[in-house]
Amino acid sequence: MKKNQKLIEGASMLAIFILMLLLSLFIPLVSIVVQFFLILPFLLYSAKYPVKYAAMLVVAAVFVSFVLGSYYAVPLALLFGTTGLMMGYCIRSRKNKLVVYLASSMVFLANILLFFAIAAKFFGMNFLEEISDLFKSSVTQYTDALSIIGQSPPPELQDQLGEMIRMMNSMAPTLLLITAFITVLILMAVNFPIIKRLGIAVPKFEPFRLMKFPKSILWYYLIALVLSMLMKLEVGSYWYMALVNAAFILQTLLVIQGLSFIFYYNHIKKWPKFIPILAVILTLVLPFTLSIVRVLGIIDIGFNLRQRLNNK
Repeated sequence: MKKNQKLIEGASMLAIFILMLLLSLFIPLVSIVVQFFLILPFLLYSAKYPVKYAAMLVVAAVFVSFVLGSYYAVPLALLFGTTGLMMGYCIRSRKNKLVVYLASSMVFLANILLFFAIAAKFFGMNFLEEISDLFKSSVTQYTDALSIIGQSPPPELQDQLGEMIRMMNSMAPTLLLITAFITVLILMAVNFPIIKRLGIAVPKFEPFRLMKFPKSILWYYLIALVLSMLMKLEVGSYWYMALVNAAFILQTLLVIQGLSFIFYYNHIKKWPKFIPILAVILTLVLPFTLSIVRVLGIIDIGFNLRQRLNNK
């Protein structure tokens, strides 16, 4: 009886997914909203039943998507199916919300990389190059438009635009990583309240002020800084891309650590809540504030700043 219930509910989840998929494929205006909920059937089902049943649901969704939507629908079924399966499995295993988030983000990112690799191998499509060409075309159109009206952009601006395009190519791995993590965060924010209403116990994040990264991040950051000063790498080379992306990710983690300390300090001092929010805004818009917050993150990790405050 229980097995029949699982199969019936699985068929229902499959029908809901296919309905949303068809809406997403054939009604463009609706697709923008519907795609945020494509993960929901897989998330709900895998949070209630064992992995083997959830995997069967994903396989069935991929097969039916191929039949109804051809090659265009399969990536959507695979992307949201496997990500929802991982997310639901972590919830069913009672993992904390950070583990759910990290595991689901890595599955989402792995899917994107897989799609890029398949597109390049079998269809001769390189999405990163196409995006770069699109930016180059936009810059060319901009300069041509200025030439038509008898003006020309300053050489400094042209150099900055060219450098921005080259940097974007080098930062492609980090951009993909950020895209995956932000997308999964949105998916969790949208779908978790729904499954909570349907009776699934949803984990919560620990307060941001309690987050602290391991000290090893400082060593990685120091190594990246030393290598960037000692090694003269060719722009666009593999090692250049690896170093640039590693340095950017580590700097971002240190900034997050610095902001976490500001929230912690604000909490123990019982200051108004708008102060750390203002700090976040200033960090995002002012490079000077960004540098200060990064240094604060380094001090917090390296010198146990919170423990010193507690001892006082």
